[in-house]
Amino acid sequence: MVAVITGDIIQSRKSSIEIWMPKLKAILSEYGNSPKDWEIFRGDSFQMITTPEQALYVSMIIKAELKKNDNIDVRVGIGIGEINFRTNKVTESNGSAFVHSGSSFDGLKKQTLAIQTPWKEWNKTFLVMIDLAIVIIEKWSEKTAEVMAVKLKNPSMSQKEIAEVLNKKGQGNISESLKRGGYDELNQLLNYYQETIKKLC
Repeated sequence: MVAVITGDIIQSRKSSIEIWMPKLKAILSEYGNSPKDWEIFRGDSFQMITTPEQALYVSMIIKAELKKNDNIDVRVGIGIGEINFRTNKVTESNGSAFVHSGSSFDGLKKQTLAIQTPWKEWNKTFLVMIDLAIVIIEKWSEKTAEVMAVKLKNPSMSQKEIAEVLNKKGQGNISESLKRGGYDELNQLLNYYQETIKKLC
């Protein structure tokens, strides 16, 4: 089982490509090599392969890293399944993971994140969880997203350490940002999701 993430930049023409393109490439590069594991295509769309356990986490990281720059946002469709045909380009590979990713992405309307898995009885549960998470994520300011990005990547990092990394003045600001960003709630969701996916896979 693998996960395929398909996404695009929301209203990319209103944002400077010089800001979001290098950042998007840097994020994707942390999880594989282009073009085998990830690709950017059609100017503002991207697709990547990751593990089912990491899929939701990676999607949140992408959102946090981009939202901290001019509050740029992305739409993301996650698909979990198999890869039946793998080439040196992720966009030329195929299988149920790609079908599910494309289907969840195409079904996005007002939502900006969705998931489709082979387990129909779980799809509804996952979607409800994600919809609740997005209510929190959509409210992130640039400053909140900046703190959330560091904490999500480094869960064991203390508030003092985060303040030092971001050159912030006090732990109080970090604490408030994590509270506004819903870090504890989102972390619980990620842990539940990862534990459930491991059992299903």
